Amino acid sequence: MNAEPHDFRDHKAHIKWTQEREAYRASIPLIPQDMSGGSRGQTASTTALQKALNNPLVPLGMLATTGCLIGMMVATLRRSSRGAQYFMRGRVVAQGFTVAALVGGAVMFGIGAPTEAALRAPGKGQANIVSLTPPPAVPQNNSA
Repeated sequence: MNAEPHDFRDHKAHIKWTQEREAYRASIPLIPQDMSGGSRGQTASTTALQKALNNPLVPLGMLATTGCLIGMMVATLRRSSRGAQYFMRGRVVAQGFTVAALVGGAVMFGIGAPTEAALRAPGKGQANIVSLTPPPAVPQNNSA
């Protein structure tokens, strides 16, 4: 691969450089982020915030579960068995909601996740142009 900088205003040289770069990248295997240790530029708090924004229902479920646990503790200290039982049932519902949000998020992001072949395809990141013309007809062989 040509490591020399090139003039981006020269379209032909830039296209050639882009093709060389893609060919070079195709020979490097993909490494999952959890195995590579993540990005050095991100702190733990920004990573946690990014994951919370990816699936915002999970932190809401965690907050609801924590609120129910605190409410159950307060009701127990006040010797209110009915109130403690109410918060115990709420905790079960909140935990079920959290687990459903985790599974739903995994399914939602798993279905839309690109395959390795799609990630390595040339022109990744470019808009796909959909043709409105039907595909050419395939002649059928009816000699049976």
